[in-house]
Amino acid sequence: MMKHIIPAFAAIIILASCGKPAGNQLTRIVYDPHGLTLITSSVNKHLQTMSALYGNKEAYAAALAGDGHHVAGESFAFVTWQYHDDPVYYGSSINGELLSVETIHVESDTTYNYQLEKGNAQPVNGTVLNTAQRINYIFGYKPSVMP
Repeated sequence: MMKHIIPAFAAIIILASCGKPAGNQLTRIVYDPHGLTLITSSVNKHLQTMSALYGNKEAYAAALAGDGHHVAGESFAFVTWQYHDDPVYYGSSINGELLSVETIHVESDTTYNYQLEKGNAQPVNGTVLNTAQRINYIFGYKPSVMP
């Protein structure tokens, strides 16, 4: 009797493991910052989004100074993803669909070239910002500083 139970149990396990993969496969988009470095990141639990602000050396220096002064040559990229629960680690989140990519290139201390390269800019506290407000919002992010 025991001889037949073990092979039968093994056959059931093998057959049960031959199912289709889960239908809820999330597509994760990895953003290539094209040589820019991470300045800071944020999470909006209400909108279930996560954002990352990238910049070149000049952009990082301006963000670190925090005085609102910008110089020609600064380049920023503000990237926003929808986030999802991580299927591998309970209680953690991962980035999913890429919602928007916004870039700002500083041409002079008062001239900024803002481009919405992908998607739609996400609302801030329920308000859709105009271009000037959006630039100020992005410039308002403080860099993450490691001790």
